[in-house]
Amino acid sequence: MSSLHNPAQRILVVRYRFIGDTILTVPFLRHLRKAYPQAVIDVLVGPESGQVLANCPYINDLIVFDTTRFHKYDSGKGEKRSFFSYVSQLREHRYDTVFLLKRSLSSAVLALLIGARNRIGYDTEGRGLLLTKRVRWDSKRHEVQSTLDVLRVAGIVAEDDYLEAWPTDSELKSVLEKVPSLREKDRTRIVFHAAAAHPDKMYPIEHWAKVVREVVARTGCIPFFTGAAQDIPIYDEIQRLSGVSGELVAGKLALRETMALFSKMDLAVCTDSGPAHLAAAAGIPVVTLFGPTDPGRWAPTGECSVALFDTSLECRPCHYKKTCDDQRQCLTGMEPVSIVNTCLNLLGSQLVRNHTN
Repeated sequence: MSSLHNPAQRILVVRYRFIGDTILTVPFLRHLRKAYPQAVIDVLVGPESGQVLANCPYINDLIVFDTTRFHKYDSGKGEKRSFFSYVSQLREHRYDTVFLLKRSLSSAVLALLIGARNRIGYDTEGRGLLLTKRVRWDSKRHEVQSTLDVLRVAGIVAEDDYLEAWPTDSELKSVLEKVPSLREKDRTRIVFHAAAAHPDKMYPIEHWAKVVREVVARTGCIPFFTGAAQDIPIYDEIQRLSGVSGELVAGKLALRETMALFSKMDLAVCTDSGPAHLAAAAGIPVVTLFGPTDPGRWAPTGECSVALFDTSLECRPCHYKKTCDDQRQCLTGMEPVSIVNTCLNLLGSQLVRNHTN
């Protein structure tokens, strides 16, 4: 039984963030729906990243929030709108409860101005007085558990934290048409996502080339390279240096199609990025390369997810404070062989033996 006004009838969840942040909201939404099976539950999302929640069975509607153009992977295609235009729009929905998974002052102001009598969120940026229920934010707590803490302060029990994804038959069909090699059933498929929104998260291209070359040689896999169109030069260079020709799907697939692609993979190797979480949501093993950020907070969840980072550096995670001379020292020192071995371990030694015999 929730300690909120019971039953909450119209609920808004505010989570206009990036791809990884958005997909990590799934456990929160699952438990919220379980607590309020009859309520209307809408989610305020970013223009591109919000697509990862399409077909989510726990929500009624996605409302796109687009007031900025500052992120290359999450910019809307239409006219950006003013903050107060959203206030006017959301007031019409008459939400009685708002869960704020954003930590900004502006999001709390939004919840107040739209007239919600229950406003639950993190006690950050001096906005506590605008909330009816507050939770302390712990910067070292995993993001999934942090969002579930917002439910717990509202009296809602959270029993699990697994991710989910819901690719449709049409999305799967579209990907098979665009990437015919997915129909090859006798070869292992590994997706490599080397791109990242922040340059400090980028593993050196020459190291990526060694990883790709060795993993392909040891497994006989088909390598797939994903990302946006602007990431294509990265993969062109990786293929040139590695001598490996893979399936370059960067810029060819929409976000929902990329999620469908991941569901057909045997393994994903990713930078600390949204696609790493999408791979975990698809239920495949994931190797994620961490530099300045904290895997304790951002590692993809799941039994077959492994976070790799340089354990010899006392300065990491620095959270982009850049206390070292080489801003990517925490990534340049991570040897490709450790990544290769982790990939082989996740795939299973039987696969390697079958390929080499």
